[in-house]
Parts: sequence; C-alpha cells; structure tokens
Amino acid sequence: MNNKDRQGGNLSYALKQIWEADKLLLIFTIFKNSIEQIFYVFFFVYLTKYIFNCIERNIPYEKLFWFLVAACSGHVVVHFICGWYETYRKIKTPKVYQHIFHRVMEISDDLELKDYESPEFYDKYARALDKCVDDSMNIAIRFGVFIGNVVSTVMSLVIVLSVDPVFLVFLIIPIIVSFAFGKKNAQANFDREKSITRDKRTADYVKRVYYEKKYAAEVRLFDINSLLLDKQEKAVSEMERISLGYRMKTAFYSFLMKGSYSILAGVCAYFYVVFKVKFTNVTDVSSYVAMISAMAFSTNQLKAAVENRIFITNESRLFANLREFLERDRVQKAAGTVIDHIDSVELRDVTFTYPGADKPTIRNVSFKWHKGEKLAIVGYNGAGKTTLIKLIMGLYPVTSGMILINGMDISDIDPDAYRKRFGTVFQDLQVFAMTLSENVLMRRPENESDYETVRKALGNAQFDINHEGLINGLDTVISREFDEKGFVPSGGQAQKIAIARVFAQSPDMVILDEPSSALDPLAEYNMYNNMMKLSEGKGVIFISHRLSSARMADKIYLMKDGQIVEQGSHEHMMSLNGYYHEMFMLQAENYQDSIPEEMLKGAAAYYG
Repeated sequence: MNNKDRQGGNLSYALKQIWEADKLLLIFTIFKNSIEQIFYVFFFVYLTKYIFNCIERNIPYEKLFWFLVAACSGHVVVHFICGWYETYRKIKTPKVYQHIFHRVMEISDDLELKDYESPEFYDKYARALDKCVDDSMNIAIRFGVFIGNVVSTVMSLVIVLSVDPVFLVFLIIPIIVSFAFGKKNAQANFDREKSITRDKRTADYVKRVYYEKKYAAEVRLFDINSLLLDKQEKAVSEMERISLGYRMKTAFYSFLMKGSYSILAGVCAYFYVVFKVKFTNVTDVSSYVAMISAMAFSTNQLKAAVENRIFITNESRLFANLREFLERDRVQKAAGTVIDHIDSVELRDVTFTYPGADKPTIRNVSFKWHKGEKLAIVGYNGAGKTTLIKLIMGLYPVTSGMILINGMDISDIDPDAYRKRFGTVFQDLQVFAMTLSENVLMRRPENESDYETVRKALGNAQFDINHEGLINGLDTVISREFDEKGFVPSGGQAQKIAIARVFAQSPDMVILDEPSSALDPLAEYNMYNNMMKLSEGKGVIFISHRLSSARMADKIYLMKDGQIVEQGSHEHMMSLNGYYHEMFMLQAENYQDSIPEEMLKGAAAYYG
C-alpha cells in the first residue's frame, strides 16, 4: 500500500470511529461545515457581482430587494443550522469519546505485560491515547470544511473566469505552490510530533510525580526536586530544540505559500483590474470591480483548503497510531479453548527472559500443582517468585518449556476464561477510587446479597467494616481524590481490601503474592489461617517472606537465582539443613516473639 493509500485509509478510519459512535453526528458535521463554505461563495462572490450588475444596468430596485431578502434569509438559515450543529456536537461528542476510549481500554486489557517493557511501546501507546476523541472530531470538522473549501473555490473560479480567464493565471501558481509545499509542511509537522513523543512523556511523568499521592512522601522526605526538575528541564529543552528545527521549516513553507497568495492572487490581481478598467474598453466595469473581492475570497478559500488538507494529512498519519493500536485485537484475541474449571497446573522445564534482559529470570522450573493442594514459594528477594506467578497466570509467554492447564498448553486456552478461574493478590496491589464494595467485588453491587458477600469477604480478610472513617459504610469511596469524604486506607488496610476480593470470588485456584507484607505477624497468621480454611478444595499458592506461614503448605518450593533449589514439606526442608533451614532459623526468634506457639502447633495439626 502506498503512502497516499495509507493516508486515505487512516482518514477513513478516523471518520469510521465517529460513524460507529453516532452516524448523524458525522453526517451533520460534514454537511454543516461544507455547506457553510459553499454558501459563502454565493453570499460574498455571486451576490456582490449581482448587486454591482443591477446598479450598473439599472435593474428595478424591487427585483434587487426581493433577491436580497432571499439571500439574507438563506444566510439566516445557514447560521441557524450552524448553531443547532454546535449544540448537537457538544451533546454527542462525549459519546464519541466513550466509544473510542472504551475500545482503547478493551485493547489495553488484552496487552501482554511484555509490551510494557518497551519504551517504544509507551511512545506508541501515548500517541494512540492522544488521538482518542478531539482529533477524530477535528478531522471530521476539517474534512467537511475542506470539502466546502474545494467546492467553493471551484465555484468562485467559475464565476471569476466567466468575467475574465486571465484571472486564472493569478491563481494557478499559488495552487501549485500550495500543494507542493503544503505536503512538505505536513511531513515536517508529523515528524516533529513523532520526534518529541519520548520527551513529552518524560515531562508528563515528572508532572505526575508531583500530583500523585503515592509519590508525595518520598518527594518531601528526600531532596529529589533538583533531579526531577532537571529531568523535566532537559525534556522540555529537547522538545524545544527539536521543535525549533521543524518549525523553521514549516515557517519557511508557510512564507512561500502565503507569499504566493498575497503577491499573485492579491497584489497582481488588483493591478490587473485597475489596468483593465483604466486602459481597455471594458463594458462591464462592475463585474471587474466585484472580482477584486471575488479574488480575495477565492484566495482565502484556496489557502484554507490547503491548510485543511495539511491538517487532515498530518492528523490522519498520527491517527495511524490509534488505528494500529485498536486493530491489535485481531492479533491478540485469537480463539482459544474456553475452560470452566482448573484441575491442575503443570510447569515443564520453564525458562523465561524479560525482553531486553541479558539472562533468564526463571530457569528450568518444573512442578505440578493440583486443585486442593496448598503450595508455598519462598526465597530471597529477586529469586523470581513473582515472575513465576505471572507466568502461571499467563501474563507473560514463556521463553522455553511449557505450562499445561488440565493437560493443555496454556497458549491454546482462552486467557480471559482462564484468568477468571483464579483469585489473585499481588504484592504491588492496587485499590481504586471507587466505593469499598466496588473495590471488593470489582463491579457495582446489584442487590443486598452482593453487599452481604462484601461484608463476609472483608470480615474474613480482617478488615474493620465499622471503622469510623467509613462514613458511608460499604459505599464510602476509597480515596479523597474525587470525594472529600473518602476513606484513605493504610497499607495494611489496602492489602486486606485486596485479599477480600479473593474471598468474594469463587475461584478454583488462589494465588497470594506477598499479600501480607504490611500486616503484623499475628494478623498475617490469622489471614492465612482464614484463607486456608475457606480455600478447602481449592488450589492455593502463596509467597511469603515469613516462613512461619509456609508451615501451613502441603509443599514448599524454595527459589534462588530463578531456580527451584529445595522442595518438600517443612519438616523435610528443615532436615536438609540448607537455604530454607538457614532462613527459618534466622527468623525463628521473631516467630516465637510474635506468634503464640499454640497457634503454630494448632495450624500444624490442622493441616497435617
């Protein structure tokens, strides 16, 4: 496909987004903006010529009067349509935004985590989101105006040429110059936007650091202002440096285009009219006088046509980022087997390397996890425990080896259906600026039964639902970002909310990736104790640095440098006198001080 075809395809794609959101809005937009320009030909070119002709030829005033009444009535109608359109557009534009933004979010949900490892992906993602709605509407508006510009230019030229074909000479050169340098102008604008994307994201990142609450403590505790401001200044300076070069080019192209309009279609045309009237036997002087304004109008319409063409070309090319992003679903959503339960998860010699990394994070890991089995994964920081969990969840594709679900390769299974069978809490868990009940259910509660589910889940997660900060109970918004009466949870409370999500589900398998790091040892023990009791018959994998919790597992895997180096029950692992024994003994004194021994004995007896 050549460049012209791609640009036309991107324009069609931009207009298609509005068509899918609201068909009448697209029709109305193109019609209003084109008919408005076309009417101006009649009102400012033909009407001027007609009035001068009527005066010069002594046409009866009554005929001219009624013609003017009809013309002015048409002008009023056009302005009425424009006013109606502006109201309609403001009402319907949010619908376009909703349509495009929902599509972007749907695709974002299907992206693989490996995509987020690439700065190039972030650049493309940022450009795609920038095109969400404003540019699609602007393209539609400019496209309608462009159609009107072209039609009105042709119509005004027909009127001008009917008076004197020589006028064409004063327009043909500006037309050639405009399209030649207009194309270069569009290319320069496109290249500029593409070149500054990374620096623009950097500047936006620094701004985000200053207004997001999660960064507030570190920004105030550490003297990093100079680092952040330096980072932003370098990004802004680089944007200015890059932009300056491109803007010098576009300024030069604009100078050539506007110069051709002013000199040829303006000054030269005026001198020609004066010469023609003064030194030739012109019988229709009024028409030549009217052509002065007609040439000015034709020039403005031609200039607008070229500028709108540049805008449409440039924005359509930038819109290709959104098009490419939205069409990822054709690749990402390949048909897979839909499963309604999980009986087993098996890893066979699994190795995984992050994109751009020099060495694998996971190396030759093999084990089988059955429904109803409780597994603990322990190890030092950076051993690859969380990465292993993400591989099991299908969030990353394995580099080599296989992950089998019920004996089927995970790549052949529908990922959405698969992940719904899991209840998961990650160590970098998030709570959202939604109500407490919505944060637990991850949807809007529909009836009292849903609220009861939330209460029970929060109770099992040891979250105090009677906390004084919950002014509206379960309907209290978590965060004060949008509600001054919102509840701001502590780290431990946020973890309990995330854990309650698992209790509120009915998963086959439960994954807990260090969900209790903000809990005290006793609260952690009670949380795991509740989790194990309520997860009878379900598979459970949990990661914990506190090895007292690992004693609850049927089997423990210890990871080091991306490999499983020890495995077995607590008693067996201790008898190996290896890494697990060393870690446990280092923590033993804290266990004895923090957790009553009878609790540990009771748990050991309960879980065999």
